[in-house]
Amino acid sequence: MDQGTVVALVMCVGGLLLFIGVPVGPLLAFSAMAGLYLIIGSLHAATSLLLVAGFDVASSITYVVIPMFILMGAIASHTGIVGELFDAAYKAVGRFAGGLAVAACLASAAFGAVTGSSISSASAMTKVALPEMQRYGYSIRLSTGIIAVSGTLAMMLPPSLIMVFYGIVAEQSIGKLLLAGILPGLLSALVFSAVILVRARINPSIAPPGPRFPLREVASSSVRASPFILVLVVLVGGILLGIWTPTEASAAGVVVVTIIGFAKRKLTMSRFFGASIDAVVTSAAVLLLVIGSILFGKFLALSGVTTNLTQMIKAAELTSFQLFITLLLFYIALGTFLEGISILALTVPIVLPIVLTTGWDPIWFGVILVKLIEIGAVTPPVGLNLYAVKSVAPEVKTSDIFKGSVQFWIADIGVLFVLFFIPEIALLLPSFL
Repeated sequence: MDQGTVVALVMCVGGLLLFIGVPVGPLLAFSAMAGLYLIIGSLHAATSLLLVAGFDVASSITYVVIPMFILMGAIASHTGIVGELFDAAYKAVGRFAGGLAVAACLASAAFGAVTGSSISSASAMTKVALPEMQRYGYSIRLSTGIIAVSGTLAMMLPPSLIMVFYGIVAEQSIGKLLLAGILPGLLSALVFSAVILVRARINPSIAPPGPRFPLREVASSSVRASPFILVLVVLVGGILLGIWTPTEASAAGVVVVTIIGFAKRKLTMSRFFGASIDAVVTSAAVLLLVIGSILFGKFLALSGVTTNLTQMIKAAELTSFQLFITLLLFYIALGTFLEGISILALTVPIVLPIVLTTGWDPIWFGVILVKLIEIGAVTPPVGLNLYAVKSVAPEVKTSDIFKGSVQFWIADIGVLFVLFFIPEIALLLPSFL
């Protein structure tokens, strides 16, 4: 069987299995093994590649960053951090028209910078912020829309697991990628906040002012939430100053979050044990995706499909902007029914060689890719963050969540184009390493 036929067969069968719900990690691994067997003609060689890939992932210290960041996020989620972050932002800006929605956006960004989980951020913020916004008469569409969209900031801000995964699959510096996401993430939060304030000014009834708190109470709530900001300082500052590698920083982050949790008496041994179990299960799933992605990349390279696709793109003579638009449509479509890490595992081995031929910086492209996955996560009909909000607030109509997210979806597309035309926003901080 020729290589082209093998690739077509593997892609068709794999696509069918993906459609019926087969997990992406095992699907990639066994699809790659089947393809390698059909090309090489040796089952022993195909299984040997699986064993080698598994051993490399299990024995390499580089991959420790994945379970460490997952554990850090799991511990933070068990400490009640989201309530304290929202309370601090709520008391600081809630008195302005639209202030409660801005507070939810800022708290989501801070929570995402500790947990790295988009869906967890959207779910937790729905529980904490939505009742407050409803109590003060906020539009349900605006309230649920900003919660869903601002939850995606966890994908961009460190310790973003998606950034780490991209760095491993694309063989890029994880430290540079984590730093590259900071300014784009802050820019997105700023743009979302601006959209809220402008809409509240045009139509005050959708986002009326909240209560005004004494300065002492504002300061007190900020102090209570400030230890968790220390986590971001430990991670980013340590990497930027060269104190430690991303792997060492991830371990330090676990230690800092654990100490804060116990010191604030929000973390018990039973919660710590529960967070550890959650982290083990999630880490195993993610590392299986890593192994599957590595094998799938080897299969594509051996089959020659990446070389052929690269030559086709060159022959098409697409401009940089045309390629950008093509990838934008492609990834937004994928994001409507797949979560981010699965999208990276499926596509990076195919897309990255094409991207490198255009001269794009792979660190900058990682930021663009994560932003595209963010946008896909709130794109109807199956944006995962939209359904995360719905699952916590079942009384809210799905159509209202969709409609409430549209204005922020448009704003996010605008941020994406800003990053395309001004790549320095993403590359400034990594340039200091």
